[in-house]
Amino acid sequence: MPIEPESYDLVIYGGRVLDPANSMDDPFDVAVKDGIISAVQTNIDTSNTKQIIDATGYVVTPGLIDLHTHAAAGIRKATDEEFLVTPDVAGVNAGITTIVDAGSTGALNIGGLINHVVPQSSTRVLVLINVGSTGVANLPEVRTEEDINHEAAVEAIKSSPAIIGTKVRMVTPGITTLGIELPKAAKAIADEADGLMMAHIGDIAGQDPAAPKLTAQLLTEILTGGDIVTHSLSGEVGALLASGSLIDEAQEARCNGVYFDVGVGGGNFSFESARQIIGQGFIPDTISSDITAASRFDGPVFSLTECMGKMMALGIAFEDTIRMTTLKPAEIIGMQDEIGSLSVGTGADISILDLVDGKFTFHERTGPGAVGTQAILPILAVRAGKPMPIDYGPRPSGWLPDQEE
Repeated sequence: MPIEPESYDLVIYGGRVLDPANSMDDPFDVAVKDGIISAVQTNIDTSNTKQIIDATGYVVTPGLIDLHTHAAAGIRKATDEEFLVTPDVAGVNAGITTIVDAGSTGALNIGGLINHVVPQSSTRVLVLINVGSTGVANLPEVRTEEDINHEAAVEAIKSSPAIIGTKVRMVTPGITTLGIELPKAAKAIADEADGLMMAHIGDIAGQDPAAPKLTAQLLTEILTGGDIVTHSLSGEVGALLASGSLIDEAQEARCNGVYFDVGVGGGNFSFESARQIIGQGFIPDTISSDITAASRFDGPVFSLTECMGKMMALGIAFEDTIRMTTLKPAEIIGMQDEIGSLSVGTGADISILDLVDGKFTFHERTGPGAVGTQAILPILAVRAGKPMPIDYGPRPSGWLPDQEE
């Protein structure tokens, strides 16, 4: 009797498979069964497959991971100026399969995110609890020490595997009133709950002249191996540059195992600062968006894929941007055996992208900042083996940045 072909739920065929975790950059097909990657090879027999996706001309990668978002929309009363996006707007509807909500909520309101917003989302959502008890859903999140509830934050982290650590913003008024005690409080919560810590640097809220000294202390006295610095390419007071030079404490922190994330955000990224920092050989470990409702629709973020394009315009190779949004963030959050690769036997989180040639203008808060020759267009996200529709995009013209004829 003839041998019946292997049955699959989904086969993606004809694409360029780019998987840094497995040193793979070749034309392969990817087969999925029961939400798990079953095969990555050439010429997979699709005669016994339920759904087939033609990825010819596209790049097939592990599901992209956005390490810094604000995706807790719905946890507060709706307004005409909602600050937060929903997880799926930041996630699967933009070609991203995993997001980390970085401090949108704190000990007093994180239950709304974990119990109501996350379960309704197709995107995998992980959470960093804000050191401030109400998070950035209610700014400013820290005014005095009374805005921090150590015991409740620790209890929240321990209550849910989705909560992986703490987030602190080194901004006014928190750093003005509490100084170095602010990040100490966040670190104490993370350590007691056995989580990691992400620290926002660059005082975009107030330009406190004490911010540079506090950042130096943060990098050398507070953060330890596995913690994350976000907004590594910021041009704000208290970021990584001093008189055009990378501060010594950044290199020291990296040697101690601290990771550095781009975290573009509405005003936390400067092309000029990025050129200086990257020009001195200091390349961030990960690319994230720090997306909010305003920065998605009005810019300069728009999407994680556009943030990747900004880095390409700065000279970072496309292949490296994939590593910085798949394998590396998966390693940082300790989930490299589950996400961040196309390894057979892992969950079928997959992104399909189009690498588009052209002349694209990339923006920062103050306007155009760089011109690049390539941009990334999200085509499809596959989450746990299920294809997810991409929405129209943040601009009237769709997903791609402004393009010159």
